[in-house]
Order: sequence, then C-alpha cells, then structure tokens
Amino acid sequence: MNMKLKKESKDEANKKLDYASSGVDIKRADFIKSKIKELASRTITSGVIEGIGPFSSVLKSESEILLATCDGVGTKILLGLKYKKEKWLGKDLVAMNVNDILAMHGKPKFFLDYIGVNSLDDVDVLGIVEGIVEACKESGCSLVGGETAQMPGFYKRKSVELVGFCIGFADHNSLPKINEVKKGDLILGFPSSGIHSNGFSLIRKLISQKKIKIDSDFDGEKLYNLFLVPTKIYVEDFFKIVERFSFPKASAHITGGGIPGNLSRVIPDGLSAFVEKKVLRDISEKYSRNIFSLLHNFVEERELFRVFNMGIGFAMIYDESTAKKITENFSDVFIVGFIEDFEKEKVLIV
Repeated sequence: MNMKLKKESKDEANKKLDYASSGVDIKRADFIKSKIKELASRTITSGVIEGIGPFSSVLKSESEILLATCDGVGTKILLGLKYKKEKWLGKDLVAMNVNDILAMHGKPKFFLDYIGVNSLDDVDVLGIVEGIVEACKESGCSLVGGETAQMPGFYKRKSVELVGFCIGFADHNSLPKINEVKKGDLILGFPSSGIHSNGFSLIRKLISQKKIKIDSDFDGEKLYNLFLVPTKIYVEDFFKIVERFSFPKASAHITGGGIPGNLSRVIPDGLSAFVEKKVLRDISEKYSRNIFSLLHNFVEERELFRVFNMGIGFAMIYDESTAKKITENFSDVFIVGFIEDFEKEKVLIV
C-alpha cells in the first residue's frame, strides 16, 4: 500500500500543470472578452477607427485640446457586490470619469476600463460591462477597450477592482476661465442622485458599528438601494445649458472632499464661495431622498460637507444675469451660492 501511495505521489509530482490549475480560465476569459466586444460595439461613434480587438484602440482627434481622466468606484464596490448591483457599479465607473471631463468643459469621447478579479466565476463581469455600456451611451462616449484580468492569489475571492479611463475633447475657448470669476457671480448646482461614489469607507464604518441598518427601510425603500444608486451623469444636462446660453466661467465635479474640497479648486485668490445650507437641504429632500439627513444623526455636519456632495453633484459659476436666466429656463438646476470677497476660507457653507 505504501508503494502505491508513493507511486501516485510521484505521478502527481510529474504531472504537467496548466493555467486553469492556477485559477486562470482562458476559455472563460475568451468568452467574456467576446461578449464585452459585442456589448462595446453598441457605443462606437465616428471618432473610432479601431475599437476593442487590436493591441491598442485607434482614435481620431476632433479637437486641438485633449482631456484625459482616470478614476474608480472605491469601496462602494464592496456593498455593490454584496447587494448584486454590478450594473450600477459599471455606471458609477463611467460617471466618475465623464463628469471630470465635463468639469473641464469637454465632451467625453472614448472610455476604457480595467476589471481585476480573482476568478471570472466570482463576479458578474458582464453585468458590470452592461452598466458601463449604458453609461457610455448616456454620455455620448465610446467604449473602445480595456483589460479584464484574472489574478488568483492577488485579488480576494468574490472581489473586483474597477478602474476607468476617459478621453475627451474641448475647444480652446470653452476651457474654464477661473481668472474671470468675479464678486457677484452665482453658483449653480445640478442635484445629485444620492451619495454617488464617495465616502463609502465612512458608510461602511457606520454599518459595522450598527449605527445604520442597511437592510432597513428608509423613505419607503431599502436603505442599500438609496446608498448604492449610481452616480448621476451630467453631460446631457450641461450641454443643453451651454447650447442655449454659454459655457460657465468654471465648473466643479463634487466628489471626494465634498463641496469645499472641489469648489475651492476653481475659486481665484481673493474671493470666497458662499454655499447656502438651506438650499442644499431642500435639493437633497427632493432629489436624494434626504439621505444626508440620516447620516447627520451620526456624523458632524462639518465632516459631512468634507466627505459627501450633500445634494449637488456638479457646480457651475456664471455671472448673475446669465445664472438667473438659466434657472428660469431649466427646472433641474438651482442657484446654490454666490461669490464674495475672501473671508477665512475659499468655500464657506452658510
């Protein structure tokens, strides 16, 4: 019997290994890639010469100004996977990038993604890509390539890493003109759909300490649905305003760092932006299901504003006359603040 065991061990030791035995399924990967190529083909626009397939996408430049961004979804992924919101995570990935392009007054044109997993059987990768495709179409962007990596031993089981890359184009005259921001200008805000994709490490801390019961009902819906609703894409709304009026003097995508951290980037020295708390509260009640009022029960108000968007996902600065005309003609954009002489900080919540 011992001789038999020794023989089997020797045979096992001499057995040739394949990639599948290490946790990487090439056949499965090829199938997923073919499906991704099929999905991505729905987003292709005239600027794409070669999309998914070659070693690199081949694109045509339609402007002298090229814009590029790279961003991810952060720890929102952990809750998104738990509650099977892979499609929503795909939308988040695109939104975080195209809204950054928009903040530079550019049109997002091409998108690439990186999806890293332990195993393709762990995560609904096609669900993620379907969300990416929907968001690309919504923002007028072509999904032209990316990387789907199986890395057993590197990524944990049942986990995924998501990174997005976006290329956009802008005209010289459309770029933000921060030096033209003046005292008396008004700040317009587009409502957010909720928490978007920032602050989830804090959200998860509140959940782990049982301060928040994420499976409970809030405002007539499961709380996890309100937390995980995808980041709003502002491309269409922004350019509707631009086509009728003009580009803003400056814009800000409200992400990590909240309103103070992002709006301060476009306020010139010597000036301060005053953002009205009551207006934000009213917007949040109407568009974000008042989710920030729940968080206020457990987090200091100043910290809330440093972490979350507090009801507006995108801000724009216009002169007073233009700003008022815009709000008269567009029902889903609001005056949320004003520019004044510098007082203590570049952004003050009042």
